[in-house]
Amino acid sequence: MAAMAETQHRFIGRFARVLAEVHGVEPTSYRLCEAGRLMLGAEGAALTLMTGSQSMVVAAATDDVASRLEDLQDVVGEGPSRSAFEAGAVQVADFTAAGGGEWTLLHEHVGRLGFNGVMVAVPLRPHDTIIGTLTTHAPAAPGPRDLRGAALLGVAIGTALLQDPAIGTRDDGLAEGWAGRAQVHQATGMIISQTGVRPEDALALLRGQAFANNVSMVDIAQQVVQRHINFRDFTIEGD
Repeated sequence: MAAMAETQHRFIGRFARVLAEVHGVEPTSYRLCEAGRLMLGAEGAALTLMTGSQSMVVAAATDDVASRLEDLQDVVGEGPSRSAFEAGAVQVADFTAAGGGEWTLLHEHVGRLGFNGVMVAVPLRPHDTIIGTLTTHAPAAPGPRDLRGAALLGVAIGTALLQDPAIGTRDDGLAEGWAGRAQVHQATGMIISQTGVRPEDALALLRGQAFANNVSMVDIAQQVVQRHINFRDFTIEGD
């Protein structure tokens, strides 16, 4: 249990450092997409969101390959992004020569595209509802450490996306419920001071820590305000 907590703390610390690195990237969706790419050690990434008509749209992509891979999944009606959304679990799709035969139709089209690598799709779950996916592509699969933190990453990025009204997925009731708690506001400000990230990204770190410890955001906020948790401490040591 202690080892798991240490691993989660290190992951949160690494995420805080990455968010600080991409502080100037605009808009929010592209900043979070780039942060997700860096966290999973990928060459490219895309954020897709589920619309009211149950179709998935690309909200941000770091490169043309990521965008085209998402378009292909939409065309053929299958793939890791939709499977991650429907199953609520991280999906790894191997499209190398040694890859398996899952999503046969997509394999065929991906081959025509010239892509030879691995896709990882992470469900974005800010609360009980999944709002979309983060899907990355790289020549090889991420290491076990990155995959272990992928679910936590999906919670944190999904939470930050809810704060971006430009996305059109903001959950006002949820956001107002959080914003109405003085301790969450105070803790968010302290996290900004400790790590140098943006307010919405500080909220993502707070939510990620709550998810990692299976407690509420208010519980973590109280620990931050009472100085039992300092997010700067998570970023002191290297990976």
